Amino acid sequence: MSRRVVIAGFGASEIAARSERGIAAFALDAATAALSDAKLERDAIDGYVGAPYATNAGSHHAEGGDEISVKTLANMMGLRLTWAADLYRRYPTDMVGNAAHALLSGTCRHVLGVRALHVLRGQNYATGTGNDAFGLDQFTKPYGFGTVGARFAARAWAYMQRHGASRDDLFAIVSLARRNAADNPTAIWRDKPLARDKYMAARMIAEPHGLFDCDMPVCGAQAFVMCLEDDLPAGASPAWVTGWSGFSRPERIWQMSGRSPGDLASAQLYDGFSSMVWEWLDGFGITAVGAAPAFIREGHAERNGKLPINTFGGALGEGRLHGMGHLREAYLQASGRAGARQVRSGPALVQVGPYDDSSFVLLEPERPRMSA
Repeated sequence: MSRRVVIAGFGASEIAARSERGIAAFALDAATAALSDAKLERDAIDGYVGAPYATNAGSHHAEGGDEISVKTLANMMGLRLTWAADLYRRYPTDMVGNAAHALLSGTCRHVLGVRALHVLRGQNYATGTGNDAFGLDQFTKPYGFGTVGARFAARAWAYMQRHGASRDDLFAIVSLARRNAADNPTAIWRDKPLARDKYMAARMIAEPHGLFDCDMPVCGAQAFVMCLEDDLPAGASPAWVTGWSGFSRPERIWQMSGRSPGDLASAQLYDGFSSMVWEWLDGFGITAVGAAPAFIREGHAERNGKLPINTFGGALGEGRLHGMGHLREAYLQASGRAGARQVRSGPALVQVGPYDDSSFVLLEPERPRMSA
């Protein structure tokens, strides 16, 4: 890459379990905050990337209800765009990769990325089974598979049986998330530590995942601004995007960036269900296969450990923004702006998505050296 791509700013709305405000209000709050953080006016935005697909079980997929597209948001903000893309069933990490390609091609100069989620009034998107089934859910939900992560629970059981892990190992992940969320002002579980006995006594959702192994659906939005370093606004705090890849070729992120897992200063690993964190600790070779539970149990994932993980509390601590919080935290870590959560300077890995459909981004605090 002869030209360098940066995230120039990030913004967030409040996060609420339920709200009378609509999804558009949350999205607008986040987008406006991102522009302010990047020291940029609205008329400078000529690119947009979103991932509006609502991931909650039984989502209505209603524009302006539980989803919001570029058409709605661009009209609200008065944006004049030369490039825009709404990615279907994709993640914030995919948003970054797509924006990087648009910037490197010269199609646009400043890209706004927005991801918003909303729990519609009267709907239970969390652990209940009483809702009507919509869309493809009507073929799985009545039979109990696919609802609240049954397929992830089956995979977790297999992992635990193969490698001797227990629910205490799952609790170690949830406990770490709650403790890290204590320093995240937007986290839904901020200042709400979780004792082991309460975790173990909670109702089972899809064994071995209990209530607290599942992230909480919320109303909220986060947004970022990306550009090439030559177009970085004065006063903005950049994080360099040095690599991106997808689940079928995870090694590509190291080939692109020139880094290796041993270089990482932090990792923000998707934790929609607690056991998901094990997948890519093992998958990237950060731990030997089957050693991820011990890595966390022995304290290596703490902020002062070998590799701090989900330093903002993850989805289990902040709430379900489907990976946007993970990307935001990596940006804050790489740009040195994570406050009480700040760890040592260095590359920050972001992984978002399930085991069979993840994507990845690597952010760095300094401009990478050009290769010879």
